[in-house]
Amino acid sequence: MSSGASSESRRPSLIAEYFGRLASTYGDGAYYGIRRRAVLGSIANEFAHARSVLDLGCGNGAYLAEFADAPGIRQLFGADLTAEMLREARRRTSSKVSLVCADAWRLPFRKRAFDFIFASHVLPFVADLYGAVAEIARCLVPGGLLVATRQGGDSTIRRAMSGIIGKARWNDFARLVMRTAPRDNASTAPDDRYRSAFTSATLDVEERVVPFQITWEDVEEWIGIRWLPLIPEDDRPRARRMLAEVARDARGATFPLHEPLMLGRKPS
Repeated sequence: MSSGASSESRRPSLIAEYFGRLASTYGDGAYYGIRRRAVLGSIANEFAHARSVLDLGCGNGAYLAEFADAPGIRQLFGADLTAEMLREARRRTSSKVSLVCADAWRLPFRKRAFDFIFASHVLPFVADLYGAVAEIARCLVPGGLLVATRQGGDSTIRRAMSGIIGKARWNDFARLVMRTAPRDNASTAPDDRYRSAFTSATLDVEERVVPFQITWEDVEEWIGIRWLPLIPEDDRPRARRMLAEVARDARGATFPLHEPLMLGRKPS
């Protein structure tokens, strides 16, 4: 096996290991809560018609808990690569939610299993964007809908913070505090490549931008929940000092952000 093939075979396990460390807290806090409410509001009309739903990359169940309360849902599945996330999702959701460990490009579901598939911050982590979207489309009924995020929404926070505190200082802060997850080629794919993957899977595409706004206090909480736990213990005092320095310039700032969605409808 070539070193490239070895790297590809290990990538899902690296992603699962990375997110496993965040299973108990990922998605907590004001930032993620505000973002979820904005997304759910944006897709409310489409979701109102859903009866058989898959939350792909369900993580610890933050969206699943919302979906489970929706009237009319007859079948609700959550799928994720990370066993720790699924255990936490089981704790947070009702018994009517079925959970399965699965990768986006090889789903253990029959053809035409779902009329609604939701994939929040999943596609940036897949090695084969076209293959994953085709596999998801296989699982949709005619007329069914895939709702997915494109590039990671956290990048808008990064750009805003860079503008507030200056690029050089931001780069130092990001290198220490915001250590990047093991992403795949799709993480840097231009938006037209996402559109191309959807159309190649014979999905009719709609792009949607979901605006929302948070405060510096929300950002500071997000950094504490999402990033500080991943920093080696010896580096945490320095990271906290840098965060305090950034806060002096950023406190009181608001951040108008957006979540970029791509909707793909399977032709009837």
